[in-house]
Amino acid sequence: FLWGTATAAYQIEGAWDEDGKGPNIWDTFTKIPGNIVDGSSGDVACDSYHQYQRDIELMKYLGMSSYRFSISWARILPNGIGEPNPVGIKHYRDLLTALHTAEIEPVVTLYHWDLPQVLEDQGGWLNSTVADWFEEY
Repeated sequence: FLWGTATAAYQIEGAWDEDGKGPNIWDTFTKIPGNIVDGSSGDVACDSYHQYQRDIELMKYLGMSSYRFSISWARILPNGIGEPNPVGIKHYRDLLTALHTAEIEPVVTLYHWDLPQVLEDQGGWLNSTVADWFEEY
């Protein structure tokens, strides 16, 4: 049994268009007027992208021994496939290093419902090529 906490990239990272990240389906959906009653979005969220060190300090203070988080596909591969984003990769490497230093076990989810918009525009999960896209990711 692991005592920890869990998050999802879109719900906490913010930095929706920083450091080379591409848009994902939630970035697009929340910007369409009327889709979200109060107009909120994950553009800033909890700003964990910039505040992850503080988040880890809080987890450590609370006695958490694990942290389940998701990686934003669009932060790693802004175009869904192709050229990786080195800044996005560095962000997750830094997060993993900080978790290990704090003796918090990372539990990584590769996909938590934030498909890159460019892949959704090609049919998303209904396109049979999606398995190849995910393999590349």
